[in-house]
Amino acid sequence: MADEPDSDLVAGERRADLVRALTYVSTESGPDGEYIVNGDLPPEVAPPFIRAIMRVEAELLLHDAELVTMENEEPRDPEQRRVDAFVALLLRIDDRQWIPGYPG
Repeated sequence: MADEPDSDLVAGERRADLVRALTYVSTESGPDGEYIVNGDLPPEVAPPFIRAIMRVEAELLLHDAELVTMENEEPRDPEQRRVDAFVALLLRIDDRQWIPGYPG
């Protein structure tokens, strides 16, 4: 589900709803230098955000399915795919597209 640049929709949801949801998300540094994402989204804010992440995650899953071979089973685990979907969604909200499978 590639989004049109400058569209009001991102992953099928209104950009304004997703930006509002992000105001309830924060990060903190973990003990090993990783970032921990925390979010306590109120019920009226959460559904569009969850749906958008799930749609992006589904795109990544379809992309990963194309990479599965006998030598290379699953290219990333479900937890990593969810993290990648979150980052990809953030970039889309900011009008920058992220290509599945491209690490940058």
